Amino acid sequence: MDLKYKLILLLVLIVSLTTMAFSYSQLPFYPPDFPAGPSMNSGDRVMIVAPHPDDEAICNGGVIRYAVENHIPVKVVVMTDGNDTKTSPLTRHNETINGTKTLGLSEDNVTFLGYKDGSLRNLLNDNWDYSNPFTASDGSKQVTYQYAFQENATYCGANVAGNLETIITDFKPTIIIYPSGDDEQFDHQATSGFLEYVTQETGYNGTKYTYLLHLPPNWPSPRSYYPEYYLVPPKQMVGVENGPEWFVFNLTTLEQRFKEQSFQEYKTQIVPSSYLRSFLRENELFAKYPALNVSKSTDNSSISDFAAGSVNLTDLFYDAAGDGKYQGKEKSMDIISVGMKVNDNSVNGNSWVSIKTVGEPSSSAVYDVRMNIFNTGGTERVNISVHNGTAQIQQDVNGNTTMKNIPLIVKNNTLIMGIPSDLFKNNPNFIISVDAIKSGAIIDQTPWRVVKIS
Repeated sequence: MDLKYKLILLLVLIVSLTTMAFSYSQLPFYPPDFPAGPSMNSGDRVMIVAPHPDDEAICNGGVIRYAVENHIPVKVVVMTDGNDTKTSPLTRHNETINGTKTLGLSEDNVTFLGYKDGSLRNLLNDNWDYSNPFTASDGSKQVTYQYAFQENATYCGANVAGNLETIITDFKPTIIIYPSGDDEQFDHQATSGFLEYVTQETGYNGTKYTYLLHLPPNWPSPRSYYPEYYLVPPKQMVGVENGPEWFVFNLTTLEQRFKEQSFQEYKTQIVPSSYLRSFLRENELFAKYPALNVSKSTDNSSISDFAAGSVNLTDLFYDAAGDGKYQGKEKSMDIISVGMKVNDNSVNGNSWVSIKTVGEPSSSAVYDVRMNIFNTGGTERVNISVHNGTAQIQQDVNGNTTMKNIPLIVKNNTLIMGIPSDLFKNNPNFIISVDAIKSGAIIDQTPWRVVKIS
């Protein structure tokens, strides 16, 4: 064998070993370097909100078992009936009862609201009022679920919020754990929005943690059963300014065992080949999203100032590029940041909100900015919609609805819209989310974020 051939073989071997070593180093063998949480003690009361009957165990089974072991009261709230067209609501109900029983809870510790699986985004964004209920595929406009918290509850967002407010008032949780607004599954994202709404409207002052379940195609990594690995956050969601602060909840061997046993009760959902078994790890993963602060401005910016580039909006929060249903393939609808400038309404009539996308915004897409503004006189629901070069604002408060066109400019892959400054005249807190839609399909959406004005 000549020297040249030997050198080529040696080079191939070195490259192969380096690649293998790098790949091996990326596997989550060691605890992620994040603070511990949720931190719980005997004085706590923990409320876990699950969009579907299984989420309570998949992402929170270890927390539930820890709380049971330490005599910490737990309330599980399941938002929907789990009727995914493949499995009956009764079967899903029984799986959750049996799964949580394995973890140490009694049936009294679990509350089912019974709203239709897949309906929560509609209830939050489109069918909020009792006068405009959601109509299910079977024609029903009320909850028909036999184990529902409220019999014949109307399919509308206001009723969902009322149910959650009642449960929070009665149970008095010191810790609420609910889905991340960055979750790509619509019921999960909407549940996050409902919890942000309710905790703001009620002035809840306990601790809130979120959990992430759906972030295809590559998270968790690896997407299979590796109980000796650790669950780590998605790389694109670590170290983001104003983004999530991550926490790890390490499990004892016994807690891991109880959690895995509980998974066996969800026979219709967690089959041996399911990626959901990726959540049987050494730890569970949670995050807190900080409230965002906006200071009122007293300058006199106009739409022409933005057009000339003499004034720019400060980014309020960021959204990962390449996320959403199509993992960023639709660049014109891949939202990467939301900006805001709130002017003192004594200066001029407009404040400003912006949406920045990876590519130039598409005139055929619909971009929505949704806000719920918590004033002392009532909560005002605001929807700003951009389509075909026109922007409109719809305001709903106390049953009264108004709609009008508002200023719009498109510049540097950014939509900038002028909105009435008197929306914020009393320095209210509000929650905000943005989405991009094409032909009725949601291409990208941001989490619901809490904003405080000073």
